Amino acid sequence: MAIASETAPVILADSGDNPTGGGVGDRANLLAELIRQGAQDVIVAGITDKPATDAAFAAGVGAKLTLTIGATLDPAGGKVTAEFEVLRVSDDARSLAKQALLKTGGITVVVADRRRPYHNIADFELLGLHPAQAKIVVVKSGYLSPELAPLANPNLMALSEGVVDQYVERLARKRKLQPAYPFDTDFEFLPVSTRSARFVAAK
Repeated sequence: MAIASETAPVILADSGDNPTGGGVGDRANLLAELIRQGAQDVIVAGITDKPATDAAFAAGVGAKLTLTIGATLDPAGGKVTAEFEVLRVSDDARSLAKQALLKTGGITVVVADRRRPYHNIADFELLGLHPAQAKIVVVKSGYLSPELAPLANPNLMALSEGVVDQYVERLARKRKLQPAYPFDTDFEFLPVSTRSARFVAAK
């Protein structure tokens, strides 16, 4: 849907790996899918990957590296291997992490050496990125920040897997009572209202 959109920028929220919601921030599933589909003019901000960040710093701007990105903190997370060009490295004191800007095909990827969100325009501009001018911007978020929301044209939430998976129907549920919606739907339910203790006390 993001690739086919006739309007831009499409801001694609990688909701299952949102670091501000408890996600690990190191999954590369969406990056792998964007590469597979040949997406162009994409910014992915960002993926936590200290080894990839360190490798970019060591190689320097202009270097071309074959890197495996993702699943460096949580082995269960998704990862992708591709050839990347190092566009920029940043250890700016205004940032929350060391960062590297990598490019593969039509996709620019921000990797960082520690978990951090990319919710503000300044996060992008510090790296020379302009999300308003991109076709697709991927952020690890369950919602859009006040600065990104006005840019979205449109905003899409990916029900991606991860520690904070928003697709609750597929979550493991070992201790729930049976049946329980939305995990189970093949049962009849009649809601019954009950007056609260506060209402009774007020009478």
